[in-house]
Amino acid sequence: MLAVVAFGLAGLALAKQRGPTEAANTATAAQPAVTQTATAAPTPTQTAAAVQQPRIQLPAEPVVLILGDSYTAGVGADEPEQGWAYVVAGSLGFPTNIEGVPGTGFAWGGGAQDDLALEYGVRLQKIADDPTFIPNVLILQGGQNDSLIGNPDEIQSATAATIESARKFWPGVQVVVLGPSAPQPFAEELRDTNTAVRAGAAAAKAPFIDASESGWFTAANSQRFNFDGSHVNTAGHRYIAEKFLESWTGLTQ
Repeated sequence: MLAVVAFGLAGLALAKQRGPTEAANTATAAQPAVTQTATAAPTPTQTAAAVQQPRIQLPAEPVVLILGDSYTAGVGADEPEQGWAYVVAGSLGFPTNIEGVPGTGFAWGGGAQDDLALEYGVRLQKIADDPTFIPNVLILQGGQNDSLIGNPDEIQSATAATIESARKFWPGVQVVVLGPSAPQPFAEELRDTNTAVRAGAAAAKAPFIDASESGWFTAANSQRFNFDGSHVNTAGHRYIAEKFLESWTGLTQ
């Protein structure tokens, strides 16, 4: 199993959080593979989304970057290494760098006044400045904090621009976007933001994994996975990883 390298995790807590959350700790870990189990037949909405989705072509030797917010940082899990991104990286077995900064998004740069300039595109630029790491697969997770923007068009444009910037930094990079994946009832509050992020991914012709429309978190299961109303607990992170890997298989086969 190849090691997972984690960048520094710093920043503020997730938007609309019910209480302050400290920044996640820096961690390096290799996770055991996730055992995927058979699932029920997809709903009509899921089936339609799968048919319309662009796919990605995995390189012969994938080098992965997972970039996102506090979810990618592992906030809510007992240990950061139990976050969904680490579990996914361990299961896939590819060299993977994980860069999660709480309180950030495609359009929202972090801070109470959006004043930290840590938008995803800015962070990708800083990573691209390091010639020793050249990813050929990029997973962008997030959108929760972008709900603070209050302008769906701005969120859509920022999402598309982030994807296009990544393709300029690393020509040929394969990009996948994972939208907001919060428990209920917060997930319901993020529907408009989710729609904007999905539209941005579509404009850039990048696959979008839609946790919201696919019903990953429902009123029935959210209590079991809820950490603080905005984040999921360790079981929730593992659940997100399992659902992500199911979608990943469909995008890469």
